[in-house]
Amino acid sequence: MPQDFFEQDYAWMEQNEDSAQLHKTVLDSCPMSVAGPCYAISGINSGAFPVEFAAIAALPQEQRGPAVKQFYHEHFYNQWLAQLNSADVQERVFDTAVNSGMGAAVKIVQTAVNSFSATTNQLVIDGVWGPQTIAAINAVNPDTMVAAFNRARVAHLQAYDATSPYLKQLIARAEK
Repeated sequence: MPQDFFEQDYAWMEQNEDSAQLHKTVLDSCPMSVAGPCYAISGINSGAFPVEFAAIAALPQEQRGPAVKQFYHEHFYNQWLAQLNSADVQERVFDTAVNSGMGAAVKIVQTAVNSFSATTNQLVIDGVWGPQTIAAINAVNPDTMVAAFNRARVAHLQAYDATSPYLKQLIARAEK
């Protein structure tokens, strides 16, 4: 029976987003369709999540931690992710969802699963969680799945974020 690894997943992701857990407001790049400047608190971008960012930014810095954690639980942790058997796989998919969006994270994990599947048993790479995707992920050895996911994530970053000034850091994060 899968267990809820949110606490562990959140701690792993937070090491990448705000390792000192200071929850400071910092200058950040803006999403493509948003005029700047943009800021972030523990990875929560003002351009991508303006209402949520404003609510967290309104809190005194030392009180932001619980609000940041609640934000990530509500926006990126879902019933499908909670059904993965491996905390190591779960935390990487969660971390990818934070950086690339849930749809991209699911496509990456579907691509990783397909690297082990016979051509007749391939998942449709549609970015949508479902019971077939969960069963396929849980059927793969977790260490093997992590390695395949990391490779698929790096390939995704190189294809879609090739011009990002943060590409080197994102790839290092993906290879953890």
